Amino acid sequence: MRIDAITLKNIGPFDELQIELPEGSDPDLADVYLLTGPNGCGKTTLLYAIAAVIGNDPRMLAPRVRNVVSGGAEAAIVAAGQRYSINFQTHNATVPGFPLPSGWGLTSWAALAYAGTRNVDRGDVSALAIPSSNPLESALSFHDTTNTKLLSQWIATQEFLRLKAKDTERHERAEQIAHSVRVIEKTVGEIVEAPDFAFMSGTDSDLDVRVRLHGAILDMDVLPDGIKSIMSWIADLFMRLDRVPWVDDIPTRQRSFLLLLDEIDIHLHPAWQRQVIPVVQKLFPKAQIIASTHSPFVVGSADDAHVITFAVKNGVSVLESSKSSQVGVSYSTVARDIFGIKSEFDVDTERMLARFHAAKTSLLEGTTTDRTIVDDLAQRLADRGEELSSIIGLEIRQLDRRLKKQTVG
Repeated sequence: MRIDAITLKNIGPFDELQIELPEGSDPDLADVYLLTGPNGCGKTTLLYAIAAVIGNDPRMLAPRVRNVVSGGAEAAIVAAGQRYSINFQTHNATVPGFPLPSGWGLTSWAALAYAGTRNVDRGDVSALAIPSSNPLESALSFHDTTNTKLLSQWIATQEFLRLKAKDTERHERAEQIAHSVRVIEKTVGEIVEAPDFAFMSGTDSDLDVRVRLHGAILDMDVLPDGIKSIMSWIADLFMRLDRVPWVDDIPTRQRSFLLLLDEIDIHLHPAWQRQVIPVVQKLFPKAQIIASTHSPFVVGSADDAHVITFAVKNGVSVLESSKSSQVGVSYSTVARDIFGIKSEFDVDTERMLARFHAAKTSLLEGTTTDRTIVDDLAQRLADRGEELSSIIGLEIRQLDRRLKKQTVG
């Protein structure tokens, strides 16, 4: 199962929207679609719409619906040749109901969604127990998807079962039990550049789960925000996938599923933003990932992905472009072409440069013969750093040559 297209009508900032989600070309990488654009362009609305239709739950999208009486409002997706929709003019009905797995019966596909605001609580564990709750409960809720208490209990219980298997010399079984937790540790550690990242389960006085990070043992709630952001959804995702009753015994990493991520780059240092998509693409090559981002580092690092960019015109969000990503393109080019950031310096420096160029033009055009303003701005800009000093020095030399040439002529 995969999502092939999305359409929205009179929802959020969109009047009419249709987006195609073409398959990627590399079978060893997950299909990734990055939603970009200014605040208020509807990136989160689009993610909520997908989750609402798949989850057969119009409630999460209802607050964003407008013009229900005039023209109607609808969210729809196309998957496996079938169109599924929520029409808010027909009593919030979903027609037909999307075949979302319940989490209890055997399935070959799943869908999960995580919000931009992600956090982790202390890893308190009061008792060891194999989780008995539905592995896909609240999986599309975004804000309620992660559950630190359940995650901590699962990690602690997995470690206990691993040790029991090892004690009875069932070493292969011990490795199978430990596999999912080890993959989480390796993935998080690779993204946040902490090779020793690991979960530490229990002490001689409690069962709580903690984290080893750069040689220190820390409670999960005091970890840096960026690590908590990454760990929260990757660990929860792998735990849920590990617990789903799949129809076959394909390894978890080869499972087919849909992953919706709102603000994939939140709290992440730029160095980590460059890592997150490449690592996850390789980790889950059969997945389909739709994520919103404000980061040129995320977009610039994505290989074989599609970048979907929105723009707001006259108060309405429209699809500005949908194109394949390009690794090897500089981040400054991505910032300019995708995010519309044409300046290379801070706002105040850019304004001062504009005044400098305007004053320089006035001299060259003969509007003024007083170069006091030019020299003053040149000095102030040069004092801001070596890079600006070099740029301004070149500009002044060019100015002097052109003025001298005009005088001689």
